Amino acid sequence: MHEHPLPRPVSPAQVIALIGIGMFLWFLGVLFLRWASAGGWMAGTPQMIIYALVIPVTWPLVRFAPQVVRLPATETLFAASVMSMTALLIDGIIIGYTPIVYATDPALARACAGGLLWAVGVAMALGLALQPRRWLG
Repeated sequence: MHEHPLPRPVSPAQVIALIGIGMFLWFLGVLFLRWASAGGWMAGTPQMIIYALVIPVTWPLVRFAPQVVRLPATETLFAASVMSMTALLIDGIIIGYTPIVYATDPALARACAGGLLWAVGVAMALGLALQPRRWLG
């Protein structure tokens, strides 16, 4: 049986950096979605196109976030989880208390919040998919 070395612990500074990255990415997402909703892109076919584009845009963010904070690739899912948790917490507060941050129209605000939820789900799925696996055997 092969012995696997224990991974080195994640430092508080790395977690804080991932939280900061999550906040920054949430902010960029809000700016983009406000622009898209103002342009009529948050309904129907254009909204589906935006949702589809989230996948290739999110892939490099999830792929390289561990490297940015100097974590091994084996911590990809952890990095995606911390960034996603941050965005979800902010999104929950904003949509619950100040949805005008997303849009003045309540339906568009919900569409923007939904877009951010979709992006978080995509980030988590990519974190899982990009996480290197250790196979037993």
